[in-house]
Amino acid sequence: MKLLLLAVAVLVLNAGAVSPFQHSVTGATPINATAPDTATSLDSGEGDVTPPQSDESAGTIWRVHTERKDIALTFDDGPYPFYTPLLLHVLERSRVPATFFIVGRSAQEFPELVTRIVESGDEVGNHTFNHYTLTGLDDAEIATQIQSDGAFLERFTGKPLTLFRPPHGRVNRHVVDIASELGYHTILWSAAANDVKDVPPDVIVSRIMNEAGPGGIILLHSGQYRTIEALPQIIDDLRAEGYTFVTMSKLLEDGDNPRPDIETPMLRKRKGRD
Repeated sequence: MKLLLLAVAVLVLNAGAVSPFQHSVTGATPINATAPDTATSLDSGEGDVTPPQSDESAGTIWRVHTERKDIALTFDDGPYPFYTPLLLHVLERSRVPATFFIVGRSAQEFPELVTRIVESGDEVGNHTFNHYTLTGLDDAEIATQIQSDGAFLERFTGKPLTLFRPPHGRVNRHVVDIASELGYHTILWSAAANDVKDVPPDVIVSRIMNEAGPGGIILLHSGQYRTIEALPQIIDDLRAEGYTFVTMSKLLEDGDNPRPDIETPMLRKRKGRD
């Protein structure tokens, strides 16, 4: 699989299929299109921050209650040249749908990649326009970050977005209430690998498998090559355990009522990990 990914990467780069548009977006973070290991992730250095367990996180969705072994694969950040096409290749080859929580400024710089995500049949969610930590902003700024990203991404989806994930999982009552007023479910996660750090693929696989469960929401990141290496094994191992991959919207639609604010093994373990 590593050789296959490298071969696909060479073809992608040689074809120039993901070359960024020549214009520059004001305030956008430059993204390295050729680095072999990790992208300039907007989450770099912070890892997967465990969302706070308190009244501040009420109304968020950590997983969905269901007896079926359905699970949602979600990716934060991006889109990124080089990485997003490789990630889509793995998903398409495995026939696995996913939900991408996209940052507006990256989508604005690389719109052709958003188009590819949508055309691949994957789902798009709101990850704010600038990837600021929303709990440090006032209500108007929070609303602007969510509205701006949603309005831009709606150009690609053709319909309003309904899924929102706050950067770094940082929430408070203001963030959740404003997102709800704007028509969004606030989606967190029940399984994560802390893959924005220098984590080997086998560790990424192990962490996800240890934390997976029916109705689970898996958090991974788009701009990480080791995540792309680990993804085929994650898919194979979860399928071997009887899981079916669905988009986040499908998980909400088919499950019982979403169960917010629940303690999970991931949350307990991550208190000691991060």
